Amino acid sequence: MKQIFYSASLALLLAGSISSCKKAPADDVNANALTQSEKNLIASAGFNANWAEKTAEGSYLIEGDILLSTAQLQELVGVTPHELIVANEEHFRTTNVVSLPATGQRTITVRLGSGFPSYYSTGLDQALARYNNLNLRIRFQRVTTGGNIVISGANLGTTGGGCILGQASGFPTASGNPSSGFTLSTSSCAVAYLNTANKADEVMAHEIGHCIGFRHTDYMNRSSCGQNSNEGSAGVGAIQIPGTPGTVTGTYNSWMMACTNNNPAFSAADGTALNYVY
Repeated sequence: MKQIFYSASLALLLAGSISSCKKAPADDVNANALTQSEKNLIASAGFNANWAEKTAEGSYLIEGDILLSTAQLQELVGVTPHELIVANEEHFRTTNVVSLPATGQRTITVRLGSGFPSYYSTGLDQALARYNNLNLRIRFQRVTTGGNIVISGANLGTTGGGCILGQASGFPTASGNPSSGFTLSTSSCAVAYLNTANKADEVMAHEIGHCIGFRHTDYMNRSSCGQNSNEGSAGVGAIQIPGTPGTVTGTYNSWMMACTNNNPAFSAADGTALNYVY
């Protein structure tokens, strides 16, 4: 997630997605630091190599809020998805999703790291309750040690003129486990936005969405950010979810829109997408 500053105003973006999941408008990612082989790998994994940058740690920031390692990108290369739609803007999932038991539910544990304000804990409880209220075949449970999804804090700074709010550590693994977690930014601009339980809920629910395999609803054009930029090639890892709207606008309400609308609630189509996958 990022924020972008315009003269006297502040625009906020959430990026889902598996980054900052949510970000602010006008968030141009500089790919000049990437070698051609790195660009080829990113493109082969189904993403837009022009919407990627390499971090100091050697991972790749995709779509402004998804942090993927070389190994995670290599897992996505050559995987043939089904139900692939190229031209529309429906809700999308990644090729890998969380595996489910033959019957019943799978419990995914979530831990909030230390150092966060108390309302972050309230926001996480709200986010997990909203997921659990959908009666999916995955169920989220908070824990104080361990955790399948761990939420940590760090100053994520800015990228492309935007203040990053959160950054996910990837998508589900090929073996069917959720991404290991995500980072919430402790920078001054991020904290200025994440100042209520509802906003913490909004960002954390979005990042959890990436961790369990959802891409941005408007990945085709990032309309929620006031842009017209395709995040990926609509190849590997962008599988349309049946029953969701064929087109969306910048004001469309979805928990996986690239930029925030300050609304933590799931829309009816969000429920359709979550129930179809899980």
